[in-house]
Amino acid sequence: MISPKLILGLLIFILFVHILATINYWYWTYTWFDMPMHFLGGFWVATIFMWLNPKFNIIEIRPLNIDRNFWRSDLPKLILVLGFVILIGVLWEFFEFGYDVLISSKGYFIAAQQGVGDTMSDLFFDLLGGIAFLVIGKLYLNKKSNIW
Repeated sequence: MISPKLILGLLIFILFVHILATINYWYWTYTWFDMPMHFLGGFWVATIFMWLNPKFNIIEIRPLNIDRNFWRSDLPKLILVLGFVILIGVLWEFFEFGYDVLISSKGYFIAAQQGVGDTMSDLFFDLLGGIAFLVIGKLYLNKKSNIW
């Protein structure tokens, strides 16, 4: 089982680095800096999904016409986890845009964003973080506990 302490610790680490980056203008000085942050965000979101899965039995839900073995394989987990990561990533991008347009007069997020290419890069690194969690979970955590 994934520990809530791991989830909270990772969130605190991400928020701490984000606050440091914002205060020190790292997002504007180092244009690549948001890539590892999105990677960590995708990793964290995948962790949340797998922590929620046993509570809501998300992955075991299956349509009537699909073979039972298919839904017990890793493909549905991959699709559902990465779909959740992308959903949260897209919602985050909408938040960034909405914050700048509707709330902030200083354009904190727009200054770091450079159009569609930046958004696609952000979503790519969100996905990469989710994939990294799945690989680590499959190789390491699966041996220690039953999260799959």
